[in-house]
Amino acid sequence: MDKPFRSGYAAILGKPNAGKSTLMNALVGMKIAIVSDKPQTTRDRIGGILTGDDYQIVFVDTPGVIVPRDRLNESLMARAEEAIEHVDVLLHLVDATDREPPNERLTALLARARPRARLLVVNKTDLLAPEHRDRLPPGLDSADYAATVRVSALQRAGLDRLIAEIVSHLPAGPLYYDPDQLSDRDERFFAAEAVREKVFLYLQQEVPYAVYTEVDAFEERPQKDFIRIIIYVEHESQKGIVIGEGGRTLKQIGREARQEIEALTGRPAYLELWVKVRKNWRRREPDLVRFGFKKPGR
Repeated sequence: MDKPFRSGYAAILGKPNAGKSTLMNALVGMKIAIVSDKPQTTRDRIGGILTGDDYQIVFVDTPGVIVPRDRLNESLMARAEEAIEHVDVLLHLVDATDREPPNERLTALLARARPRARLLVVNKTDLLAPEHRDRLPPGLDSADYAATVRVSALQRAGLDRLIAEIVSHLPAGPLYYDPDQLSDRDERFFAAEAVREKVFLYLQQEVPYAVYTEVDAFEERPQKDFIRIIIYVEHESQKGIVIGEGGRTLKQIGREARQEIEALTGRPAYLELWVKVRKNWRRREPDLVRFGFKKPGR
């Protein structure tokens, strides 16, 4: 008798820098979530789709869970909470080298979640000496989870076992997406994220966190796609930093982002970047609503 086709949603939840985006990219087999060594790089819910012969998993990447100190991060935590409301499997991703217990916000989210199964996924095990790879970070008990899976997302180790474990907890269900589709996001979203990733790569301190990228134009043309992206910052001084002396920083951001966009779309592109000041947008309710971080009236 043929095995039933299984499908469902698996959310990846954890602290900043646990490797959530790296794990989802490795599972899907393509870079669909931006990655940097700075915490709180991920701001949005991003769906990655993995389809096998008898299963389809829709992974949901979420912002790193922190105790928020401002309106933007409060909105991001609300997004993380929404993302795990109706998932079938919850992957609690932890850094194997972390020596601190889960923060209070993460503990509360884990307690409220009601998935079919909760898996503890211990990432970055390659950074531990072999004799220490069985230990868990403080404040965690494997008895609280359906299974504990140790992986190295960067080295793609342990992923087959993780996938098998997830599939075993999925219900019988339909094919939600075309088998060749790798994400539920469109090209416009990835173009804006490619630019924001380069901002995180080349700018330091608070500047990357003060940036929001928005696609102003995305036109498919016979020779080259035309894409215009606005980089919003909060202060005039930040605008100068993003542009750089003689425009060098902005040109570097644009050049590398364009290469990533072309690799994703498979088409040549002309990328135009504009930097604009939107004063204190992270603290202003109308801007958080306009940029999609918050729903009106909430």
